Amino acid sequence: MSIRDLSIRVVLLGVTLLAMWSAPILDAQGTSSGPVVTLDRTVIDPGQRVVLNIDGFESMNVTISVCGNEARRGSVDCNMFASEGLKLDTDGTSTVIQIPVAAPPVPCPCVIRVSNRTFDEIAIAPITLLGHAVAPIVETPGQQGALAVTIAARNASPGLFAAARASMGGPATYEVTVTVKNTSTVPLAAVSLAGSVGRRNDQLAALAFDDPGVLAPGRSWQQVVTTKVPGPSFGALKWEVAASGAGPTVTAIGTTTQRPTLLIVIVLFLVADVFLLAIRFRIRRRQRAESEASTAPQVTETLAVV
Repeated sequence: MSIRDLSIRVVLLGVTLLAMWSAPILDAQGTSSGPVVTLDRTVIDPGQRVVLNIDGFESMNVTISVCGNEARRGSVDCNMFASEGLKLDTDGTSTVIQIPVAAPPVPCPCVIRVSNRTFDEIAIAPITLLGHAVAPIVETPGQQGALAVTIAARNASPGLFAAARASMGGPATYEVTVTVKNTSTVPLAAVSLAGSVGRRNDQLAALAFDDPGVLAPGRSWQQVVTTKVPGPSFGALKWEVAASGAGPTVTAIGTTTQRPTLLIVIVLFLVADVFLLAIRFRIRRRQRAESEASTAPQVTETLAVV
């Protein structure tokens, strides 16, 4: 095999591997999703009926309760004896129901709470309950933070050239998805996010996120951003995002591993080809030696008889 043949094979292998990489990824603006409940009125007399429009739940069954104290302490603030169980419509439309508003066992601020059985899906609608006592908010002692945060990253180097550099150990572009969920029963308007990517104790790049704005109870906010990790991009990367502004700071950590696959494959390919060339060289040298030996003139010794 000649050096020219070897070069052609390396180029073809590289083109084949690069064809598997994805197209460019663009940053996406943050979006909000999750359960929501709206009312046909918000100023209500105890015992009066109100119409609810419920949407965005993944669970099929929910419980509707009237709560005081903004439901900060959970079901203890709610009138669970007068709560309504409801099976949601599954045709993709909002579920509409009319319920009587029973007075909660604790003072207002009051809300109508819609939640699933495990309380990981919740929607809140504030109401003014006429004639019901109003008192300062009481928090649960030792209450945890009001946010749940997740982060996930994947290699998304755009185009053949960028993908080739990343796979050879150069700079790599990543698509990072961050999700923030309001697990409390009150809107959060001061949430801020800060993120970074690093290797061991070294920070390699910062992650810039939009302002989540007002995050309603039970709602999730998600944004996808792209960031470039400088080379050499190999080994384990730690992705971190911290959410603050709603009680204790909540941190989420994710990890990815960058391997210079193309570089490894090409090196192994070249080593294999060099090994084959060495074997072929030895075989040809042996054949040449055998050929020269077979064509050499034969020397015949003649013994003189005296």
